[in-house]
Amino acid sequence: MRSMSTPILHHYPESPYAEKIRTLLGYKGLPWRSVIVPRIAPKPDMVALTGGYRKVPVLQLGADVYCDTRLIALELERLAPTPAASTVSPGWNDVVEHWVDLNLFGKAVAYTFGVAVDHFDDAFLADRAALRGAPLDRAALKASVPLAAQELATQVAWIERGLAGGPGFVNGVRPGSGDFTLYSTLWFARNGRFDFSRFPATAAWMERLRAFGHGEHQPMSADEAIALAAAATPAALPLPASDQRDPSGIELGTQVSITPELLGHGTTVTGSLVQLDAQRLAVSLDTERAGSVHVHFPRLGYRIKKAAQA
Repeated sequence: MRSMSTPILHHYPESPYAEKIRTLLGYKGLPWRSVIVPRIAPKPDMVALTGGYRKVPVLQLGADVYCDTRLIALELERLAPTPAASTVSPGWNDVVEHWVDLNLFGKAVAYTFGVAVDHFDDAFLADRAALRGAPLDRAALKASVPLAAQELATQVAWIERGLAGGPGFVNGVRPGSGDFTLYSTLWFARNGRFDFSRFPATAAWMERLRAFGHGEHQPMSADEAIALAAAATPAALPLPASDQRDPSGIELGTQVSITPELLGHGTTVTGSLVQLDAQRLAVSLDTERAGSVHVHFPRLGYRIKKAAQA
């Protein structure tokens, strides 16, 4: 019988966010199962597990579903503490990841989308526009390439100076979570034909990350993954501190909606709040196909409201 603790990654090959987790799985040597999801909506099998969240990747462990790569990385660290991707100074990894997510990634997207826009069909652009809540115009995407290329080159030059003559990784002598977040963004830019030949230390660092591969993985159907969730029970959650009072004023057991702050249109999840602290959110859902599941999110980057306020 397949272990309920075997990671199941719901993803598609072209996703830079998924590449971060695939590379982290390779680094840790964790066997995993691969469920390929569509690049665009509808994603009926995925939302059957998540209750509405449709961004990739999603990590499934039995009846627990983890959204957002930052939280997924923490779960993989818990599953396989060695080799570690944490650091003795986790705050610096947090700073790097936040900068990449809110700044550098946007430049990489603007560049890559502008370069590749003629290869995107109308359905793909409409899907990404729906997530943004704003239209995507082909001519405007093309026109954004020169500035995006300049801004991307400027920031890659910062990375180059930091890596040149250094110990090998952004984190030091071994990679940390910031390395994997940064790598996946530059991997995406490289797929858009960004020229890294001017940045040899960065190119060599990317090759060190690429060499970890994606680890041992086997395909799995969405139906199998959903059936596995239905046969499992969500893991026990830590008890909240007795004096804990969340700044939101929301208490456990409340029906809440959770929505990503970025690219979150049409991805709201509504359920009973079962975890709320400075790092994490989780809701319990009773789903038609997957049974009772817990869907987990990082606290940073997600809006939580009482469901009646949604």
